Amino acid sequence: MKKRIFFIASSLVVVVLILYFQKIPHILIGQYLSPTDVLDKADAIVVVSGDSGRMKHAVDLYKQGFAHKLILSGAVQEGFTSNALAMQLEASRSGIPNNAIILEERAANTYENALFTKELLKSQDIKSFILVSSPYHQRRVYETFNYVLKAEGILIQNSPSIYSNWKIDNWWLSETNTHLTNEEILKMLWIKISGNYK
Repeated sequence: MKKRIFFIASSLVVVVLILYFQKIPHILIGQYLSPTDVLDKADAIVVVSGDSGRMKHAVDLYKQGFAHKLILSGAVQEGFTSNALAMQLEASRSGIPNNAIILEERAANTYENALFTKELLKSQDIKSFILVSSPYHQRRVYETFNYVLKAEGILIQNSPSIYSNWKIDNWWLSETNTHLTNEEILKMLWIKISGNYK
């Protein structure tokens, strides 16, 4: 009996070590944080402010015809220009007409991105949108928007930026990306434990 238990325990240790050194848990964490959908056309593309890769990705989606409106969400972080307006300037330089862009300039965090964007979605009668953020942030922003919009019947599709330095299959090779990942895991754990998205 002892030999059998020892064999099972040893086998489990070997399996865990193989999985760890093959980076399987790391990749699974990356996949969890970065949900990605096969996209259909939508009424709008919603971009929450952050690195410039988010806007570049949203511009690509717009030019590919996935939606004809962009909603850009983000308040002033420093100076006088809101993140939303800075994204609009970037979009305009990329050839997106200003009449296709709607600004949300009050949100200072992910929960407020969802809360204040909800007002615009309702006023514009938007029933579906593509949500764009950085890959490491996509799970939390999606679940936050889903929580805020749960009674509205609005379809959300996930499309994390392909231009981010953070990648599902190698995020752990960068100290910065490891820090971002650890922060997101802790924030997601807090949401799951507390139910508090704010």
